[in-house]
Amino acid sequence: MAAISVKRNSFVSRFKSLLSSKYFYHKFAEVEKKPRQKDSAFNLGGISISKWQKMDSRSLGITGGKVPSSAYSLIKILRSRGYEAYLVGGCVRDLLLNRTPKDFDVITTADLDQIKEQFHRCVIVGTRFPICIVRIKGSIIEVSSFKTLAKDSENKEKFLVSQMPRGCDKSDLNLWKNSMHRDFTVNSLFFDPIIHKIYDYNNGMKDLLDLKLRTLVPAQESFTEDCARILRGIRIAARLGLSFSKDIESAIRKHASSILNLGAFRIMMEMNYMLSFGAAESSLRLLHRFHVLEILLPLQAAYISRQTAGSEQCTMMLMEMFSHMDKFVSCDKPSKCCLWIGLLAFHQALLNNPQHPFVVLTFGSVLYHQSWEDGLKFARKHGQSLVSFDPETTDPNKFISDDVVAKKVKYLAMQVIDSIDILVDTDILHNTMSKFPGFPCSGLVFVSKNTAHGTAQLFHVLSHEVETYSKGRSSFEMNHQLLGKGDPSETRFALGKIILNTMGCGIDNHPTPPENVHVTLSDSSLQKLKAKSSTSKKQDLATEKKIKVHNRSSCSTVENLQGLTMEKIEEISESQPPPQKLRSVKKQNAPTEKPIKDIEATDHTIIDKPEDICVAKSPMRELIVTLETIVENEDLPSQLEGQTPKEKVNVVAEVQVDQSTTKEQSVVKKCKRKQVLPLSSLFK
Repeated sequence: MAAISVKRNSFVSRFKSLLSSKYFYHKFAEVEKKPRQKDSAFNLGGISISKWQKMDSRSLGITGGKVPSSAYSLIKILRSRGYEAYLVGGCVRDLLLNRTPKDFDVITTADLDQIKEQFHRCVIVGTRFPICIVRIKGSIIEVSSFKTLAKDSENKEKFLVSQMPRGCDKSDLNLWKNSMHRDFTVNSLFFDPIIHKIYDYNNGMKDLLDLKLRTLVPAQESFTEDCARILRGIRIAARLGLSFSKDIESAIRKHASSILNLGAFRIMMEMNYMLSFGAAESSLRLLHRFHVLEILLPLQAAYISRQTAGSEQCTMMLMEMFSHMDKFVSCDKPSKCCLWIGLLAFHQALLNNPQHPFVVLTFGSVLYHQSWEDGLKFARKHGQSLVSFDPETTDPNKFISDDVVAKKVKYLAMQVIDSIDILVDTDILHNTMSKFPGFPCSGLVFVSKNTAHGTAQLFHVLSHEVETYSKGRSSFEMNHQLLGKGDPSETRFALGKIILNTMGCGIDNHPTPPENVHVTLSDSSLQKLKAKSSTSKKQDLATEKKIKVHNRSSCSTVENLQGLTMEKIEEISESQPPPQKLRSVKKQNAPTEKPIKDIEATDHTIIDKPEDICVAKSPMRELIVTLETIVENEDLPSQLEGQTPKEKVNVVAEVQVDQSTTKEQSVVKKCKRKQVLPLSSLFK
């Protein structure tokens, strides 16, 4: 995997050392000079309170505004009833990295029935590890109980109690024992937003600084206990750019086949977390590296193996498409699974029947413009130079007429629909894998028939009478809320955008619709436009009067009174590179120019939150930038593919405590800026 370039910015680090204060119980412990006997957080007889850390979250950059009002209110309600409650897991990790958490999980000393008594909209789900699903302030919060884990693992609880050091209180005992049941050290952090305190019992903060993923117990034991942790570990490492400990690498290779013991629903959930939240390309690469992809998606694993047989650096169309998808989806703006399923099916259709590059371009253009006429017009205009892929595309030099293009686009759409069945039917999967002799096939399918049917509907508009398709679009900006809900129109638009960018059009550099674009709007949309039109007329009259006044006064400027709408304020997260010349992407990755004549995820939007949550545009790069600003004279660990460590940086970090407000707090408290030392100095 290519090395991630690092650039400086004004981002203030979350990781800081603590000032001596009566509010801090412990400081960061120094790292032991002796190497660990096992590369995990737990060593028998090695538990020491001195390694436990309790930190003021405000000193680490986490203010009240970073926690949505729904989670804050839930914790406050539980505490008001006499129960302890904390944010736990990945949300604490992401807050420390100034990232938007995928969701917020809460753990409490109340049992599940007591939790249910406190909230009207609450249901208990699960059998082995039951939790409460609480709907509050328009959000869904998962609430678990300390007592649930204790009942499920009585033997482990007794062992942990026997290892518990003396001198700790009951609260510490609960938190420490629960942290030892977590999957990875970076997920074993607790956060009490009411008193602004973060609890770290397993050096999770140190592992974040080292970009290291470690298990709480030996990885072999951890993955035997729950093999889904293999998929979760790959997802976390791919999203955050973490490197695996040697213990984890060995355990993944040994226990990868145990994934087959998971249910189809669980596998689908984990795969959707990998591919729908902005880290699809890096996830696929890691899955392939550890031979897990050949279990989950054997066709894609065989394709990647063949493409990389001659050169590890070759450009693959499949990876290019997912790379472009990652640019506009993220944890706070996810897509639904039908988007990545559609991409897999589209790519498989091209492998089965390679197409002329102009057919592929037109296919994507029609999906993007949602109009045959406008899609074909755009393709002819921007199809003078295209990217050609081997083996997905054929010789681009041959000219094809509009009628032939229409027939081939319809045929390709039918091929895509048929390719979806490979992800649903085991027999079809085995039959298709027969074209790849020598590659293993587990026979695993995890996409439900309902999901497959919904994905197939996306392409039906192109498979029948495509020449009459003229729905059109009112906006060429992504509506992430509709995309997250799986809206067919928005998903087609996203598919088209990905295909066009993959084929070298750089569609983000052409945001304006083509001339004579045909737009079909709903009644509500028409009413909104009429209202905007009426407002614009009034503004124009006001502007005209303003101009007359300024002319009389010999003023040279006129105020622009035209109002901006929220739709115009939204911007696509990252811009694409400019269109590239035609290049043929072969296994040897030697591009050559060839002229052509003519060419149910869940909505994660959090409402009623005190402040907007800061979002990192590029997940792994933001992590590196974050850590670079705090490490003084330290080497960053190597990345996923074993790159050399980053250059040492010498940065003096400051803590900037933002103002925080919540619904429950009527008074805005201003926190003073504190000057502290870099975190790295505490681990020398």
